[in-house]
Formats: sequence, structure tokens, C-alpha cells
Amino acid sequence: MAVIAVLAALLAPRVRTWLAPPGPSGVLLASGRIEGRITTLSPKTSAWVVALQADEGETVRAGQVLATLDDQAQRERLRAAEEQLNTLTQRVRAADTELAMTERQVTLQIQQAEAARREADMRLSRARAQAFQAQREAERATTLSGRELIAPQEAERARLAAEVAEHAAAEVTAALENSDKQLALARLGRERLETMRAERAALASQHQQAQAQLAEQRSYVADYVVRSPIDGTILTRTVEKGERVGDGTPLFTLVDLHRLYMKIYVPEPSIGKVALGQEARVYVDAFPGRAFAARVSRVAQEAEFTPKNVETREERVKLVFAVEVALAENPEGVLKPGMPADAVVRTQAGAPWPAR
Repeated sequence: MAVIAVLAALLAPRVRTWLAPPGPSGVLLASGRIEGRITTLSPKTSAWVVALQADEGETVRAGQVLATLDDQAQRERLRAAEEQLNTLTQRVRAADTELAMTERQVTLQIQQAEAARREADMRLSRARAQAFQAQREAERATTLSGRELIAPQEAERARLAAEVAEHAAAEVTAALENSDKQLALARLGRERLETMRAERAALASQHQQAQAQLAEQRSYVADYVVRSPIDGTILTRTVEKGERVGDGTPLFTLVDLHRLYMKIYVPEPSIGKVALGQEARVYVDAFPGRAFAARVSRVAQEAEFTPKNVETREERVKLVFAVEVALAENPEGVLKPGMPADAVVRTQAGAPWPAR
């Protein structure tokens, strides 16, 4: 929700900045102004402002609502995404039910067809054995009848029995062939299952996409509520209720009054005396004689020409290093960005602080 930019507090009146001049032994003196890290809040969407919950000068907490935008259209998109997900959820459940039922049916049909095929195979083995035996007995009876050892009627009965057994074996063979066809048909159900599984997978993919779209639409709803990303103080409010704002339009600027600093410029010959963590004191005109504890928090690694707002032209052509002196605290938020200030940096441990 917030685009955070580290800026100088440009809203304060223009003040002159002096280079750090020689001071008492072990300290370095400099003048400048209090600065802060500015946070600019902009919406991620275009909408009408329906409510403002904060104003300039107010102290706010991280996550606090500062403005509310009209989200009716987004709510409609959210409802449509919810309906789409609900529809797909029902279709997936129905597909799961149908797939499970079909899997049971196909499995049962294959098991039954395989059992029938095994039974037909065993029946065929028995029928062939019986036909073979009947044929042998018929041949033996024919031989005995020719020798007049048995009556011709007995030989005829044996021949007829062999024909019956052969016919029975043929019927069982046909039954076995039919069992093979039934088993093949049952196994075709596996192909139908694969098709159903592919259709179910496609539905699942659509369902996942719908879930992602719903999550995305829900995240967009949050874009219509402008919240403070930090604990800080509102410097400016550039919007009114009823206005239409666009994506990236600045709505508020905030500063954390407990993370203020003062930027000074140290001439190249003196920069070797300055180190991170050195103690410092900051003085402002609004509180004469009151020292605010600070420490050196940043020393530029590259030199630059002195900024244009220094006191003299001669100083502006000098190479200097920017140094930031971070204030340890800001009791009751009395210090504000833009306040003229003087800094004293203790460059030598134990050096006395100059009198003010």
C-alpha cells in the first residue's frame, strides 16, 4: 500500500547549511536541519475516496486505516470469483463420486468376467476329456461289434455318446469364446476410467485456477483500504472525500518522528576523524540550551562538492563528505523535520562538550 522513499524533509523553510568548522579539540561543529525518512502513501488502484480516517499532524500506528476507497465494483468481482469457485467445487465433487462409482463397477465387471472365463476354461477341459474318452469307447465298441463280441446296438450307443460329448465340447468352446469377449468388454472400462480421470484432472486444474483467482480478488479488496505502514506522524494529506484517485496518486506523507537525523557535511581533511557510532549532541533554536543525544549513523564513502545551500561560494567548491547524525530519541515528538539545528560530534573519546 505504501511506496516508501527516503527523502529530505523538503517541506520545511529553506535554511543555510554550514560546513563543519574547526571546533574545540576533540569535537566537530556543524549546522543544518533536522530530517526524517518520508513515507508516501499511494493506492494501488483507481477509485473514489469514500472516507478519510486521519488528518495532517495526527500520530498514527502501523496498520491504522487512513482512508477508505469505494470497493463496490471489486466486491462484485469477488462475488463472481466465489460463485465460479463454488460451481467448480460442485463439479469436482460430482466427478469424484462418478469416478469412484465407475471404478467399483469396472473392477467388479472385470472380476466377474475373469471368473466366468476361468470357469469356462475348466468346463472346456472337462468336456474335451469326456469327448476324448467317449470317442475311444466308440472306437472300441465298433471293433468289438465287428468281431461279434458285442451287439451292434451297443456299438451304436457308444457312437451316439461320442457325438453328444463332442457336441457338448463344442458348446463349451463357444461359451469360452463368449467369456473372452465379455472380459475384453469389461477391460474396455479401464479406458473409460482413464478418460474420466483426465476429465477430472482438467476440472481440478480449473478449480485450482479459480482458487488462485479468488485469492487474487480478495487481495485486491485490501487495496481499497489505505493503511499506514509505519508508526509515524502525518505530514500532508493531499486528498479530500469524494475525490477520485488513481493508481500511484500520493494521498499522505508520513514521517517517523522517532527516527530523525541531521545531515552535516564534513570537509575532506576532517573526515578521517569521524567514525560510525561516535557520540553527538544536537541543539535546536526552539529549545535553547537543551541537548538531544545522537550518534553518527552514516558516513558517505564518496566525496561530493558542497551543496549549494552552504554559506559562501568558497565553501561550495570544496569536496566534502555527507555525514548523518541519528537522534537517539525524540521525547514527546518535539523535534520536527525541517527544524534548523546545530550538531556537535565528539571525535575524540572523553573530549569535553563545548558550552552552549
